[in-house]
Amino acid sequence: MSERPFDRGLQPERSALAWQRTALSIAVGSLIFGRILSTSLGMWALLPMMAGLAMSAVLGVKAHRRYAHHHRALTSGTGFLADGRLHAALAIFVVGGGIFSLIMVLAWRLG
Repeated sequence: MSERPFDRGLQPERSALAWQRTALSIAVGSLIFGRILSTSLGMWALLPMMAGLAMSAVLGVKAHRRYAHHHRALTSGTGFLADGRLHAALAIFVVGGGIFSLIMVLAWRLG
């Protein structure tokens, strides 16, 4: 892999750092989510917490591979850029987590 950046503005590098921050934010949010829900759900709070931590790990690895792929494609002038599957998976995970949280809060309030 070439060490020179593709552009002087370092946009691919900034995007890679943003994905790393997103993965870290999901991990920290999952831990906080598990801690808060453990008071009402007990051990069942581990399921969404572990799902969030797993998603964070997958997101971190995929983001690193995505950056490496983009860097190779842009600096060599060959190849193609990755599709939006990582974005879609993250969006589905976040929306699913929000719906799960809403259901848990409503069930806790009504029950």
